[in-house]
Amino acid sequence: MRKSSLTLAAAALLASTFLAGTMAVQPSLAQPEQPPVEIPLPAPVDPTATPEPEPMEELPAQPQPALPPPVVEPAMPAPEVIDPAPTTSAAPQALGVILGGIDKVAARTARFEINLRQQAVYNTLIIKAYACKTRPPEEPPESAAFLKILERKPDGTMQKLFSGWMFASSPALNALEHPVYDVWVVSCKTAPAANTSPVPPNT
Repeated sequence: MRKSSLTLAAAALLASTFLAGTMAVQPSLAQPEQPPVEIPLPAPVDPTATPEPEPMEELPAQPQPALPPPVVEPAMPAPEVIDPAPTTSAAPQALGVILGGIDKVAARTARFEINLRQQAVYNTLIIKAYACKTRPPEEPPESAAFLKILERKPDGTMQKLFSGWMFASSPALNALEHPVYDVWVVSCKTAPAANTSPVPPNT
């Protein structure tokens, strides 16, 4: 009985000793408390902002080749305007018309003159001249006559065929349209030019 009491006392002593050692170790194992480390948060990114371009590296300027001086052409002189000399002589005065005619069936030509305000008969045609215009000798030749042409029919009636100006340089411009006859202007019948040369003195 006594031996068992001793055993219990020894067990109790060992237990108290173990507990005391455990309590002594716990303070040494405890870690000192440290303040928490603050981690900085990234700045918010604006989705609408345009990123700034990175600066480009500047290259050294290349020397430009020298351009030749521009060629200056000499100014052309203005063309000289030469006024035509005034006409010193007037157009000749017409007294009548010189006409040409052809019979297409008989192949015969004719040439005849008509004084102004007079009429001439060419086969079945009756031709009357009212006016004739011509240019001065210094200008290109041209004659134009105002004619009226009638045709006598077998029954005695008259048919008007033409009335207007005919031009000597362009007979087809305003020509007579007839199946048998054709008439055209040759020139104007003018008065002979007066002799204006000085008369030599009597010797």
